[in-house]
Amino acid sequence: MTTTKWWLVGAMLVIALVVLAGFTLGISPKLEEVGVTRATRTAALAQNEVYEQQLAALQREFDGLERVQDELAVLRAAIPEGAALPAFIGQLDAIAGRTSVTVTEFTSADAMPYVPVVPAPDVTAPGTDGPAPIAPVTDSDGAGTADAAAASPLVTAENFIAVPVTISVAGSFDAVLEFLDGVQNGQRLMTVTSFSSGTPTADTSNRVTGQIAGIVYVLLDAS
Repeated sequence: MTTTKWWLVGAMLVIALVVLAGFTLGISPKLEEVGVTRATRTAALAQNEVYEQQLAALQREFDGLERVQDELAVLRAAIPEGAALPAFIGQLDAIAGRTSVTVTEFTSADAMPYVPVVPAPDVTAPGTDGPAPIAPVTDSDGAGTADAAAASPLVTAENFIAVPVTISVAGSFDAVLEFLDGVQNGQRLMTVTSFSSGTPTADTSNRVTGQIAGIVYVLLDAS
């Protein structure tokens, strides 16, 4: 082999070594870096999908929040945090205006703790084989008639207050009955415990006086 051929072989070996060194020292780390970048990008895309699902769930909950707040506002109007008797009297005046009666008197008694309805035990009546029905126990003013509130363990005598009220109205008998219905289905929750009305006289054949006794409620702990 001539000197020229030896030089040619040597030059090819040097070129091969340079290429191998360039790949090892330059290209190979770059390829590994690209692989790490691709893996990071894939992980980031997967995490973004998780975030998008969580965001969609939060958006659905937020969309329903306004409806829940509206329902809460209705419940808060029915059972406020305080007695709010001026607002209640305003509602009575509005009902009286719709039903063409006149509210002649409004009184309220001292607030008292709510007393839940106590389930009556089954007692066998004398001379019978079956249980005798016993009326549920309530307090003397009828404050234990709010059965819906008694269904929740969050309602206690410490945070649920009953305020006895008495309303006197005057108008035609039908109008007084319509007023009574309006009170029972008004914005403020009221349990009617008694109702009585006078009888028309010759001088007031189209006018009677109605007496309505009932209870409005207060939920002290709004949380």
